[in-house]
Amino acid sequence: VIGCGRIGCGFDDNSKLIRTHTGAYYANTNTVLNALCDIDKKKLKKYGKKYQVQNLYTDYNEMLKKEKLDIISVCTLVDTHYNIVRSAVNNSVKGIFLEKPIADTLYNAKKMITLCHKNNVKLLIDYQRRFIPLYYKIQEYVLFKKLGHIQNVIVYYGGGIANTGTHIFDLLYFLFGDVKRINANLSSNSSHNTNDPNLDVKLIFNNNISCSLLALDTTNYGILEMDIFGTDGRLRVDMASHTVNYHVISKKKSKVYKQLRQKKFPKTKNPKEPIVLGLKNLIESIRTKKLSICSGNDGYKSLELVVASLMSIKKKKPIVLPIKSSYYTINSK
Repeated sequence: VIGCGRIGCGFDDNSKLIRTHTGAYYANTNTVLNALCDIDKKKLKKYGKKYQVQNLYTDYNEMLKKEKLDIISVCTLVDTHYNIVRSAVNNSVKGIFLEKPIADTLYNAKKMITLCHKNNVKLLIDYQRRFIPLYYKIQEYVLFKKLGHIQNVIVYYGGGIANTGTHIFDLLYFLFGDVKRINANLSSNSSHNTNDPNLDVKLIFNNNISCSLLALDTTNYGILEMDIFGTDGRLRVDMASHTVNYHVISKKKSKVYKQLRQKKFPKTKNPKEPIVLGLKNLIESIRTKKLSICSGNDGYKSLELVVASLMSIKKKKPIVLPIKSSYYTINSK
């Protein structure tokens, strides 16, 4: 694991659940947690002791040359991703579990994807809702028109368009397909990170579905919700707790207009934490030589939407996709 911060190691400090890359490797019977790398020696000492790892490094190049690893996790700042991935591929790694966003520019993302493809290295981007069965059931309801035709989609989020927004963009792409046009405005509700602002965003998909992202200040309270309005029903998805409220048209007659009534949404089994399921998929992808369930190309799509949103702010106009500029640099935690 390269990067022993929150998603690398820290989130498991006060949790009974497995929420980190290190915790996932440590718990998986098919992996041996062999080495940790971080520039912070205190973190290395702390988590080396906790997970009984003796191979501790402050230089990932040294680690990759010495340890001959099968899989690495990259849990570092986004502007380091390309150089780490390139070094890992050059040192014969078989699989890379990469934190989001995939890269700081679309140019670097393309180079990473090409590099991994040419060297048969499996790349998995950590968009964890891809690993949760519930969202495949939601996708089924959308694709098979169990909600009727989609009238509108509204998302409430906070925490920055690159940091949190990229998760949303990946899920929107997963559910509704490619976006043809995007328009963004700076939100009056701050993200409190000047490098990664909150944006209010309007997306039009290739299938003409319309979606609005509305930003909130998460210092007041945390919220991450999606409302999908169909002609025959509504899904209100809590993307933090991974729960759904499902409503269909009531059979009761109304003198004014039809009303909705609540209905049970089909249960799905979530036997393991998302990051544990993600690692399982990466291992299967390496063994079967199949594409991972959130590949480099998927990561590129969500990054493109972040870049397009920021370009829309800068140019003060809607952006048509796919975008041609591949050097626009983003910032994220």
